[in-house]
Amino acid sequence: IPVTNPTHVYLREYELTVRQEPKQARMCGVGSDRRPIDPPPIIQLRVIDKRTRQPPAHPEADDGDLHYAHSFLQNPYYFMFASLAKPDDDAELHWLKDGKTRCTTGSVVSSLYHLKDTENRNEDAGFFVFPDLSVRTEGSYRLKLSLFEVVGNIVRHCKSIYSIPFYVYTAKKFPGMEG
Repeated sequence: IPVTNPTHVYLREYELTVRQEPKQARMCGVGSDRRPIDPPPIIQLRVIDKRTRQPPAHPEADDGDLHYAHSFLQNPYYFMFASLAKPDDDAELHWLKDGKTRCTTGSVVSSLYHLKDTENRNEDAGFFVFPDLSVRTEGSYRLKLSLFEVVGNIVRHCKSIYSIPFYVYTAKKFPGMEG
């Protein structure tokens, strides 16, 4: 959706909700034996017009076109980036001690998925899903999940949210995937 008037971008409020929290993971090395975080983190996005407290209306419509109200669900310019954070403060962890290897591996970016919300009367909703995100070192962590929007030729940070702490186990200590 092209932004016809950039001021409309700043009249939006972003609501992020972690709908499926990560609970555990099995540590993975630098080889091909990757194990994703279990269960996969899922984050819901709601975009709200600050003036009306409703989903944004079409900027050119006088009547607040209801069809456009959920158009953020079709917006290909939203994406979310997942990074590792400490469990007790907001410091992000990007590199292992060697300074060359990332702490996470797999898909650290998700596009916005337009899906039916089965827990909310099957309404249309927007979700970011991370089914292929792995961690390389044992310990307790949180995920910092940051929403961005591409507006023209800039990438704008919209909002971030943190998951609850989860534990990454060594292969010997890992209790197994959840059912």
